[in-house]
Amino acid sequence: MLQGWHSVLYEGGELCTMRSTVSNLRRMTLREFLSEYQEEMSEYYGGEFWTHKDEIITDSDMGDTVVLCLVDDSEVDPISVPDHQKKNIQKSGKWRREKIRHKWAYQNPMNRIHGYVVLKDLTNQQHETSILSISAICSTYFTDKKGIGADLMKFAKDWGRNERWGYHDIVLEVANEYSGMGIEEEEYEEDSEEESEEEYEEDSEEDSEEESDEEWRSIPTEGEFPWIPCESALDILSSELWRKCMRKDWRGNPTYNLDQAYIEEAISDYMNCEKNSEDKNYVWEGTSVREVNENEPGENEYGGFWYRKGKKSQERLMKFYEMHGFKEDPDVHLNWCCFSEIPYPTMRLSL
Repeated sequence: MLQGWHSVLYEGGELCTMRSTVSNLRRMTLREFLSEYQEEMSEYYGGEFWTHKDEIITDSDMGDTVVLCLVDDSEVDPISVPDHQKKNIQKSGKWRREKIRHKWAYQNPMNRIHGYVVLKDLTNQQHETSILSISAICSTYFTDKKGIGADLMKFAKDWGRNERWGYHDIVLEVANEYSGMGIEEEEYEEDSEEESEEEYEEDSEEDSEEESDEEWRSIPTEGEFPWIPCESALDILSSELWRKCMRKDWRGNPTYNLDQAYIEEAISDYMNCEKNSEDKNYVWEGTSVREVNENEPGENEYGGFWYRKGKKSQERLMKFYEMHGFKEDPDVHLNWCCFSEIPYPTMRLSL
């Protein structure tokens, strides 16, 4: 069984105090960033980021998801902007100036995060070795620093290679807008959601509060409890990190490869120390093995029409991953039981 991330990071926080090799940004988990810049976050966004005296923000425990960030911790004027934005500041009115500073200046402390990667432990009972997945990787559009993408990949590799985790492979899905077309949602999934909602409505508020208290008091934190963002704080974090995924097309229109809801779910899983397995004492069961006729795959299967269309749309991105040692491996999608049935191209890096 995998040892797990839990509260142990690199010895003495070594991983997160190291700097990236190209961009010279500081490596931190999202919780470490929020702890170090809590005062600035509270001043800029408000009481959503206040904590009680018995709450701690840093990583007191970990689930199966972690958000790693590259942070500029240099001391600069918080209202300064990059040189190419200074002319826009000078010729703009007050409202426009504040909007530019919100995107570029460090008065918005979230702008100190120049890139982040979401990692997820997908180790499961149906695969022999441990699996680390890159769920999202993003460098912000609002920066003039170079090499952030390469540094994020190295950050992910270093995390996976740490002997404390014992990972054998890093895998990823190449997300695109085509691969999921034509796949219908299973009826039982809809029924499950309806049943879950009914069961939730039947529970009393008092019972829910008691269960919540018991859950958090089960964490061994010597009288301190992990700070959990409220709905408003979670929305701020997901909105700001989602904005970093923005790119502009050839017409100058903003485009996003990921939905904000996807980022919000990842942040919530990380902040709440969520596990894939319903029973924390056992490894996740995983998904299912998928049989595909390699000579004539269905249009909604790996190798089929929608897979090929999605792969073609992300050729440039796949080359980026290949530069960092990843290779496409259909076996990950078909037999590793770690991803959904959507036939996104799957890539693998052996550690």
